[in-house]
Amino acid sequence: MKKYFVICFIGILSFSFSVCALTNQFSFDSSKLTFSSDSKSDLVSDTFNQEYSLTYSISSKDEELQEEIKTLSKKTTYLLLGKMNSDSETSEEYYKRHKEYIELAAYNYFPRDENSVSGYDETIDNYQYVLASELAIPQLFNQFNEIGVVYNSYGDIRVAINDNLAVSIVTLPNVKIREQNDKNPMKYDLEQTNLVLYYYFLEIDGEYRLAYLFGETADDLNQYFHEVEEEESLNRMAIATSYESNLSSLYSFDQISQMSDEEFQQIYSTNINNIVYLVAYYNNKVINAANGFIINDGIVVTTWSFLEDALIDAQYITIKGSNKQNYIVDGIITANPETDIVVIKLKEKTGNYVSLGDSMSLSTENPVVTISSKLGTGLVLQKGIVISNDDYIQTSIPLVETDAGSPLFDKNGRVVGINTSKSVNTSVSISVNSKVLSEIQEKFNTVDFNSIETISFETLKSEYYYVKYNEEKVDNSISSGIWKKYSKIGNIEDNIKLKLVKASYEDGIVSLRYKNNISQYIPSMQLAAIFQEQLISDGYREVLNSSSKAIYENDDYKIIIMDEFNYLIVVMVRL
Repeated sequence: MKKYFVICFIGILSFSFSVCALTNQFSFDSSKLTFSSDSKSDLVSDTFNQEYSLTYSISSKDEELQEEIKTLSKKTTYLLLGKMNSDSETSEEYYKRHKEYIELAAYNYFPRDENSVSGYDETIDNYQYVLASELAIPQLFNQFNEIGVVYNSYGDIRVAINDNLAVSIVTLPNVKIREQNDKNPMKYDLEQTNLVLYYYFLEIDGEYRLAYLFGETADDLNQYFHEVEEEESLNRMAIATSYESNLSSLYSFDQISQMSDEEFQQIYSTNINNIVYLVAYYNNKVINAANGFIINDGIVVTTWSFLEDALIDAQYITIKGSNKQNYIVDGIITANPETDIVVIKLKEKTGNYVSLGDSMSLSTENPVVTISSKLGTGLVLQKGIVISNDDYIQTSIPLVETDAGSPLFDKNGRVVGINTSKSVNTSVSISVNSKVLSEIQEKFNTVDFNSIETISFETLKSEYYYVKYNEEKVDNSISSGIWKKYSKIGNIEDNIKLKLVKASYEDGIVSLRYKNNISQYIPSMQLAAIFQEQLISDGYREVLNSSSKAIYENDDYKIIIMDEFNYLIVVMVRL
């Protein structure tokens, strides 16, 4: 297997764009602009029978701290890789960056103990990260600078906080990496890929310091997924080998290694009839797919992300079991977008459902497995360990997009979580813990199946979601003269690398809509980061900057940037 020091390759996200129409009405009172997908999701979830509402909420107790860690992650990325969109720097800038990076390392601040084998105070939780950091932190700086990583934006940044340890996973889309030419070692080729950085920050005396890090980019992870898919395609019970990642230098995999094939087979055979595969279609063409499982007899749970994408882009969804049986969908019972959960009722009961376990009993390094279908042809079991456990469970099981909605099992074959769409194409996956699943199971255990009310997929689509495939054509009402003037704002043509699918102009107002086909990986606002930086560089004042909306002004223009589903909307208003 090809290794890049502590960097292995993750697949390049492909960009494929399609045309969609846009509502022409905009309100320019910025307080009334509500184009975020969250507002639509909340509106839809409110239409279901409120008796079925899911009340479990992800804790927000660490919200400020999570934002602090995200900011620290961006700072660390700069110190590690240099400035965004820059492939050169002065020697003074380099040494200043290197000095600040080393000063951030936890081993500079962690209490020492000359009597311990490690030389550190081993009574403090997570001291092993500091022990590993002395070697990893300096080496990684040199190795990343050798390959000359050039990045142009931040993608998703995920943070998990447990006690005094914060783990941050940072996605950098479409980076350029200098790779040695196979035929001529004296030459280098530029490779474009996606880079995922893993930072471990340890709290020491009230400050978070860098305790460990590593990175991933394609060959190894793609090869692993290819092997798993080959196992599934054999259409038999398949147990995938564990993925060998850098996590083995931080965590013990002894507990999962000690489990026998018979134990894995027992989990597999007990649950094979409880797992389903969902596919969204338009004109018999697959739009997207996901996994799910039967949580109550005749009731399926999967991710809201899958259903929402289907409502936007597809005509209908299908559900089939591992025995190739096709289940008829009765309708949608309820949804909780915050926890990425949707509950679907089948026309008839199936006679089986999963057993739930207590996710809060899981500890770091406990064994976990997931069973899912990546191709829709069979099922495969993957195994790993718990990395952290809070409202979200982080595990060492790498997943792909279609794995979203699959169950996470403990060593006894009980469901302790549901894998979310936040956990794809990295060697760390994320599951919502079983509290929300317990609420669903308990709620519908006491309700007569035939009396459960639903809303059909078609009704939800027609009432709340724009029908993507229709006869409306792309509308561009901006003349070349007007566009020549407005396109200079923030150098928008060069700084937003998305497909423009709608453009209109009226009374000094330009409205633009761009398609983001990788919104499940990288939010649209992240893909506007260079445009936003250019506006600030050009003297625009930042009035608002949130995850779904940003506003900039100067004496002549107001620029409004919004995230709506898988679109980026930019409005330019002449003041």
